[in-house]
Amino acid sequence: MTQLPRLLLAGCIALPITWAQADTTHFPLSYSFIGAEVGYVDSGNSKDKSSNIDNLANYPEYGLTLGHQFNPNFTLMGAFSYGDAETRSTDIDTDILRGSLAGRIHPGKFRLAGWRPFAGLGYSYTDIDVDGALDSKTEDALYLEGGFQRMVSERIVFEAGARARTELEDGYVDGQVFAGVQFLFNRSYPQPPKNQLPEPPAPVAPPADSDGDGVPDPRDLCPNTPQGALVDDDGCAQELTREIKETLYVEFDLDGTDVKPEYFNDIGKLAELMTQYPTSRILLEGHTDSTGSAGYNQNLSQSRADSVMKVLVKEFNIGAERISTTGMGESQPIADNATDEGRAKNRRVEAILTGKHTEIMKKQ
Repeated sequence: MTQLPRLLLAGCIALPITWAQADTTHFPLSYSFIGAEVGYVDSGNSKDKSSNIDNLANYPEYGLTLGHQFNPNFTLMGAFSYGDAETRSTDIDTDILRGSLAGRIHPGKFRLAGWRPFAGLGYSYTDIDVDGALDSKTEDALYLEGGFQRMVSERIVFEAGARARTELEDGYVDGQVFAGVQFLFNRSYPQPPKNQLPEPPAPVAPPADSDGDGVPDPRDLCPNTPQGALVDDDGCAQELTREIKETLYVEFDLDGTDVKPEYFNDIGKLAELMTQYPTSRILLEGHTDSTGSAGYNQNLSQSRADSVMKVLVKEFNIGAERISTTGMGESQPIADNATDEGRAKNRRVEAILTGKHTEIMKKQ
């Protein structure tokens, strides 16, 4: 008798530890169950009573349970149990049969480390039969109980707790610890809402793009990009730089410095380029043939360059600061000075337009 209570207590501790690793804390909304229970009763019978039937030692108790959880907060459970007891002073075997009915309350969602607590109030009817006694005794009692439950699989619940049972006639109190296993059936779970789609997320306003270049203002390092410009990842316009170079030959009569009218149209085209590309500059190089002395030809070549400059300034409004002139004399012929045709080509001004033009690239 003394070892069995220890085994029961060890089982109450070992079972939840073993099963906790497979636990789920989600109980069904409602279910029916059938189960088994073991317990150990600390008998409250008075030690001073002379009647064996009223003076029992502590004893183990085994039972079957049947019940139904109506909702997440209330369960009704009935039990039928058998206790293997002895009288306290004479060690006479005593059979105890008990039927009970209890209502339990438990929180729907609260868990303590995965365990669902419960508390209950119940009624029990007990038949006590001492071997050799002429008759048996029956008792009516009310009891309070409390404990914890845990789902160890989809269909199995483990529970452990304690009860305090008050005998209604004599008023003594029994204490009991117990552990049990319940097998679930007729389970029901919450049904997901039908045809209920998740609400679409609230639209998020795109970040501002003040200049419309496709790069949001928080990342735009060039906030005033011209419309239609091709930009880089920082929102800055991509630029294309081109070199400009144009050369014009203006020929002169022998010993002459006047610009012939037939060249005005070509000079005007150079002036248009200079207007289109404001950073461009022009170099006017004057040349002569080999007729005459070198000193004379040097001055003559400078005068020819100055004549073309005057046409650009006066006729086409090109700023003089953008024009450079130089006389090269007879030092750089481009044709043979031994012939009339060659000398005519050497009497010239070379107008060389140079510069760089940078423009913003456009989107295709």
